[in-house]
Amino acid sequence: MLNKLSFSTAVLLAAGSLAAQTPFPLPDTAPDTTSTELTAAWLIPARMTQTLVVDLNTLVANQGVSPTLTDWDMVAWSPDSRFVFIPSEAGRGAGLFRYDMQTGAAVTFILGDSTGVRSSDPATWDLVNDDYSRFDPCTYTPFDTVLTGEETTGGRLFEVTNPNDATGPFSVRWLSKVPAVSHEGTRFDAAGNLYVVDENNSGCIYKYAPVVPGDLSNGQSFVLVVDAYAADPNAVPAENYNSPSNSLTTRTGVAHWEPLTDANGNAITMQDPFDFNGVNGGNLAANEVFGTPYGRPEDVDFTTLANGNECLIFTATSEDCVYSVEFTDNDSCVVRVFCDTSTIDMATGAAVGGTFNNPDNLTVDAWGAIYVIEDQGPGDIWKCQDVNNDGVAERIGRFVAQGVDGAEPTGMIFDPNDPYRFIACIQHPRSNNDALWSFTTRPYAGSDADLAISTGVDYFPSGGPGEFVRGATAGSSLTIKVDSPAGSFYGLPFAALVQPFVTSAGQPSVLPSVWIDLSQPAFTLIGGSVAGFPYTLPHGGSSVALNVPAGLGGYSLMIQGLALDPNGTFALSDGVEVQF
Repeated sequence: MLNKLSFSTAVLLAAGSLAAQTPFPLPDTAPDTTSTELTAAWLIPARMTQTLVVDLNTLVANQGVSPTLTDWDMVAWSPDSRFVFIPSEAGRGAGLFRYDMQTGAAVTFILGDSTGVRSSDPATWDLVNDDYSRFDPCTYTPFDTVLTGEETTGGRLFEVTNPNDATGPFSVRWLSKVPAVSHEGTRFDAAGNLYVVDENNSGCIYKYAPVVPGDLSNGQSFVLVVDAYAADPNAVPAENYNSPSNSLTTRTGVAHWEPLTDANGNAITMQDPFDFNGVNGGNLAANEVFGTPYGRPEDVDFTTLANGNECLIFTATSEDCVYSVEFTDNDSCVVRVFCDTSTIDMATGAAVGGTFNNPDNLTVDAWGAIYVIEDQGPGDIWKCQDVNNDGVAERIGRFVAQGVDGAEPTGMIFDPNDPYRFIACIQHPRSNNDALWSFTTRPYAGSDADLAISTGVDYFPSGGPGEFVRGATAGSSLTIKVDSPAGSFYGLPFAALVQPFVTSAGQPSVLPSVWIDLSQPAFTLIGGSVAGFPYTLPHGGSSVALNVPAGLGGYSLMIQGLALDPNGTFALSDGVEVQF
């Protein structure tokens, strides 16, 4: 372990000093500028990269995509990462198209006729001779189909059943047994049940359990009911979540899924949940059974808690709040506030307050971290830190921000085959030229073995996208942890090496996966050997905390772990940079 004196001396061996890039968490949002959606449109943390994928004007000019397919929202990947499915949230002439990441070809699945006339009758509905409005959600299902739905009164949910076919014809069906709501987020649990939300200030969370597993054409519908809310005489589910009466109620705690239909999809409420004719039938049916109202639920996603339970996360945009719903059994759950304006901002150490505003989209990375995307411009994407993984975030940090004039960020989702890459849209810029961007977050790739370095500044160590570069200042406590998440290297020799370099110059890779230049001074931070006997990695990993001395501005440390497996092969962790 390095003490404070040797830690300072190690860093000062590097020469020169220039200003550092801003690491995660970003201290402020992007300015609302007139920069275009086509040139470095995002404010990103140090060492992350951004690349334009495609924009609407290019697709209209080169691929014949309809110019009505504006307002790109919650995109979805195909499992092989080849296709991106993009919904249009246009008021008229909305639709859904597929973009080929390999060839640049675009194929349209659904396109409205721009008449403003939308069918409310599944029996007479015709795919081509109909208009579509405000397609917002887009989800690739466990059954190799794609869903999209209308975020409008009488909203319909549609399924493309052969989205990966080369040229079509493509089969689209209206899932008319999913209740009529203003559709936003759509996601599936591990059992194949579908969850949807109603983007309404008296909006509810719905569960749809297919009668035949894997076939979404018919199912039983439920609505989330918080027990304390349903038992409260002040509860008025037909009113907004914050009406004078509802404001006296509790909308968190023990909850259950109340059926709106029988097991065969037949309505058991007086109000028909499948009334699409100028009303949200699902919302009206939910009111009958005291479906708990929230302020504009806009997206849902899933993670797994430390106890192994599935957990649904949903945003409530009007409330500046994100909720978690832990599934305790098939029918019961617990609703909690996951994060809101009282959650600690990683950048300041104080409550985030009004800088966390209008949470809209959600996504989850491969490590279970939750990202929240704001519905505003400038708009921020926040990464949430739930250290004990109990469904309540302790802190949130600004991950990425965009400030293109008139636009908001939408559709952030990680590549299913590259957990360090994600895509996101710039929606409705003032130019009306929506754009899709790609981001890479892994600047110092290791050997892809079961060995990881995580770091923390005045807090528990964490890692993953955006956290390969940390910022530390004089007086802060820097914690470095080496671990083997799957346990492959427990009980085997290991070390964590550290090497100083000039931040502005960067740290080049000496050899593939090697970020410590052994021709330059390097130091053992953790592990190594004493009197010829190697340290071995204990269960739960090994960590060290260092106090950061003064005078290190403009320098960085590269930290990389290595371990030796029983065959004598070295494994290398990803590198982690600490900037001062």
